[in-house]
Amino acid sequence: MEINWYILSIVFIGAIILIVVLIKQNNKDEKEVENELNYFKKPNEEELNDEKDL
Repeated sequence: MEINWYILSIVFIGAIILIVVLIKQNNKDEKEVENELNYFKKPNEEELNDEKDL
């Protein structure tokens, strides 16, 4: 049985491209999740001023 190098190279290049795309998407998703988990609502100006009045 002879190996068809043309088809094998297309499959190999496709696998490499898929891996690169998945790594980029994973990094993007990881940054989004990290930003969501680190999100804190900033206190309003009025809430900060209430402490000074006491």
